[in-house]
Amino acid sequence: MRKITDLYHEYLPNVPGMANWYFDYDVNLFDNQSKAEPYAKKLVLFHAKTKEIFTVYEASEQQVISNVATPEFDGEKLYFLVLDQVVNQILLMSYTLLTQEVREEARISAESAPFARLHLYVSPVILANEDSLNEQLEIYYPKRFALPLLEDESFECQEGDYYYFSKWLADESLPRRLAYVVKNAKGQVVEEGIGRIMRFENGEFMIV
Repeated sequence: MRKITDLYHEYLPNVPGMANWYFDYDVNLFDNQSKAEPYAKKLVLFHAKTKEIFTVYEASEQQVISNVATPEFDGEKLYFLVLDQVVNQILLMSYTLLTQEVREEARISAESAPFARLHLYVSPVILANEDSLNEQLEIYYPKRFALPLLEDESFECQEGDYYYFSKWLADESLPRRLAYVVKNAKGQVVEEGIGRIMRFENGEFMIV
């Protein structure tokens, strides 16, 4: 059995939407999250079949990589977040799998968005924060707006003009307690029903 020695952790999270691909950071994920310091300096990919390790990004001295915003794959590029402390900007970065090219896709002011609480979603690429205190999904990219978010709801993805949320049903007598809610850009519910929003290995979302 082959032993892999060039990674940082014994548990490797799978990259959502990428079969056989896993990611790792050069920091202790759980310790850093508990201290509200979601910062890493290096992001790597590991391919389980070829056993290859790819360095996606190494942050400069004045940069940190978010390990709260899980890297997301849209079928072509891997997206991740970097905070550049020199210019106080949050950088949305991408890594093209085929060419290994890294590029900056967008940037927003770190004063206008909570870097430590931001999450990435695809597809399309969305940068957002679930603000449970104010019961809102705060979306910062590709445009700034908010959608209502109830206590038992969690944002999953956007498809076309609609936003999909999973919902936990409190009624213990129900045979299935996972539901879905579909909202438009105004926050109005256009559809809801019983079912789990599931993301498959090819990256596609389905309700099962």
